[in-house]
Amino acid sequence: MANTSASGGPLTPTSAPPADDLDLDTIIGTLIAGVTGLPGDMVRPRWQETQPRVPDVTDTWIAVGVTATMPDDTPVQTHHGEGDGYTILRTFYRLDVLASFYGPKGDAYAKLTRDSFYVGQNREAMRSYGLNLIGFDTIRRVPEIKATKTLRRSDLPFRLTQTIERRYEIRNVLQAKGTIQATGGNPAGPTQIDTPFASPLPPV
Repeated sequence: MANTSASGGPLTPTSAPPADDLDLDTIIGTLIAGVTGLPGDMVRPRWQETQPRVPDVTDTWIAVGVTATMPDDTPVQTHHGEGDGYTILRTFYRLDVLASFYGPKGDAYAKLTRDSFYVGQNREAMRSYGLNLIGFDTIRRVPEIKATKTLRRSDLPFRLTQTIERRYEIRNVLQAKGTIQATGGNPAGPTQIDTPFASPLPPV
């Protein structure tokens, strides 16, 4: 069944789905690995279906994940008249992200990540995924005791924006007929104004 405004009923997007859930955490981890130089397997999503083995306390590694998502109140709808017509719905989300840096160099890598994301060229890679930087919060040291050893940990909360565009097959209006109703003012008080209109089919 055609998924267009001409067919009636609910519309679902025809564009590719955006990065979300585990895929989004993985993308953010890839960006952090790129600016820190750590191997990819040492920068991992915080929550996975099957958790990998935790590295030794002597290793430096990072766990990262989106902890909250806040959408804007009014997505932007832009209609494009090419061909039969379609509409793009653009929504901006604020992502709260927590990156935890474990190991003897955790604090140093947290600072390196913060500083590196302020470099314009590094943010270009971020924008290629529809993401952009808002800012960082305080780096907090929260070490843990593992048996007789101390597992060093530094938490770096930061915020990103994510732009999501979804395409809906909302067709051009070729013909319409109706009445525009509006309230106008005059010295005697408000009056109801009814304006008939008709939009014919465009010439072939």
